[in-house]
Amino acid sequence: MKSGLLLVFLALATASGMAFAPLNQIAENDPSGVEGDTLGNYTAGDGVDYATRVLGDAWDMSEFYDVSQGLNTLDDPNQHLANIQVSGGLFSASTPSTYSEFFPLFPGYPPGTHSGKIGASYPINSSVFGCYYMAMKSTWPSTNLNAFYVGWGANDDTNKPSGIAQSSNLNNSSNGRWTLYQINLNSAPLLPGYQTKWSTQPWQYLRITSSMYAGTQFNIDWIRLTNCQPVNVNLSGLSSGPFSLWIGTGSPERQILVIPSFSPTNGSLAWDVQGLAAGSYTYYVKSVDGSSVKYQGQVNVVESPIVTFTSPSPYSGQDYANSQGNPWDMDPSDATNINCVQYAKFTDGILILDTASRACAGPGANEADPKIFLNSADHGNLSSYRYLSFSSGTTGYPWSVPQLGMIVRLFWSLDRPGVDCWYGSRAVALDVGWQTYMVDLYDLWNGLPEERTPGDCPNVSWRDQAAVGPVVAFRIDPNENITGGVMHQEFDWIRITKVEQVSQGKPAKIRVLLNKQPSDVSVQFYYTTDPSQPNQHPANIDPNTIIAAKNLVYLPFISTIAPNYDPFVDHLPADLSYSWNTNSVAQGEYYICAQASDGFNQAIYCSQAPIQITP
Repeated sequence: MKSGLLLVFLALATASGMAFAPLNQIAENDPSGVEGDTLGNYTAGDGVDYATRVLGDAWDMSEFYDVSQGLNTLDDPNQHLANIQVSGGLFSASTPSTYSEFFPLFPGYPPGTHSGKIGASYPINSSVFGCYYMAMKSTWPSTNLNAFYVGWGANDDTNKPSGIAQSSNLNNSSNGRWTLYQINLNSAPLLPGYQTKWSTQPWQYLRITSSMYAGTQFNIDWIRLTNCQPVNVNLSGLSSGPFSLWIGTGSPERQILVIPSFSPTNGSLAWDVQGLAAGSYTYYVKSVDGSSVKYQGQVNVVESPIVTFTSPSPYSGQDYANSQGNPWDMDPSDATNINCVQYAKFTDGILILDTASRACAGPGANEADPKIFLNSADHGNLSSYRYLSFSSGTTGYPWSVPQLGMIVRLFWSLDRPGVDCWYGSRAVALDVGWQTYMVDLYDLWNGLPEERTPGDCPNVSWRDQAAVGPVVAFRIDPNENITGGVMHQEFDWIRITKVEQVSQGKPAKIRVLLNKQPSDVSVQFYYTTDPSQPNQHPANIDPNTIIAAKNLVYLPFISTIAPNYDPFVDHLPADLSYSWNTNSVAQGEYYICAQASDGFNQAIYCSQAPIQITP
């Protein structure tokens, strides 16, 4: 083993297709702290949070895509929120009217594919996750009470939530103050007409109405949806009180009220930190009115380990274009023609495009119609290719607006007697910044074409297209821009891949990315037919290979002249590599799951795509 990695087995619980171990621990107390005005320093895990454990991406407002989907969903840019910014780890906006909304979890673009970190693909298991936390400063133009609301729904109709919970009243002392708000969604009062209880079923979206007042300015540091299991820090050495508890973070420091009033029990407070985002904070025990500091110290909330699979993954299997001798890695040979763009250039393995709003717009939809005709071999067989993946960056609009043409579509032509059939996929909604998009075309919704030409072409799904004929052409439509401005796009690669395959008895390569140093995490790999049962079978290490950290290589060496050699797969990034011994593994398809522990948190994550063990 390398990098001090220890493989361990841990007990797990299951939630929404993912599994994890519930944490109900007393945090470690650093004995270097002293009593008096300076209390101890403490370290604790960050608890079990939906976004962290299921999406692999905490709602910490570090990137715009934490809240970019579903913002101002109609053409009016100030429909719900104005002055929208995500900067310095804060999401800020103002409310033009008495109603506003944004979505930590969006169900997905209704006409589009189910892809990305959306509720249609990763619904919230409401029987597990039920405690909502939000660190927010809200300033509203009134001395009256205010409130915010959390709504949820089971489908893509975000205008008709099933339930809406109201926060406790925000009084005048809350106006303009940073506060960590909490709602137990299992017991919070529900608005009339929206009274489907939280715990009844999985939910595809979480909709937040931040204020009752027009002219409210709000800032949000983080949002968490936890499993309601306490993660306690035991503050000791306190006098009788009463006190309030605050935390300080950021530079310049913002102090956030965590507990408005408490009285210690036998000089101690069992402080539940599950609502805190991972990070280091100064905590302040103050008078109830917050005017004077009585005690202070440090608390460190350790982020859960996050494991992201790069192999197996939707883009790690055999690629159609590469198998035909010309991978779509964005050099000039990859496109036979590019139409209806303002600017197009291949530079250092990147295709750069600028598309004017409504460029080449035709009758009817009146939308931009750019086309990239991809170079591919004639008469190919796509029957065993399952995933569409591409890496792309998009700018030109500050947040995701698929309804304004910020989408990509795949088109393919099938040979049939007489006139060939062109098929067009459902839209892949684009987000802001660089993203890797992955679409499972075997999914019943994703794989059914949205359009076909001529109209008498058979209406067949992606996996059944061999019934029509072999593929003879590919096209990517990079957008349908109607934003009113230029849409700038960059593409790094496009792949159409099979499920990754390994012959029984051969070592299978597993590669993962980690959110922390490999030496700080212990990992155990499993294989399973069902990701909701992630530790069905231990994935034993191949005795002739090594576990490798970053910059180390697999053994044995894979020849670059082997059939279907793919340099893209050979150079997939990995913080940790593992070689799975498949000698005793039955033939079939399996997901790989990685259970990770850092001493404070333990979590398990499964690959998005399976690996196939073949004869």
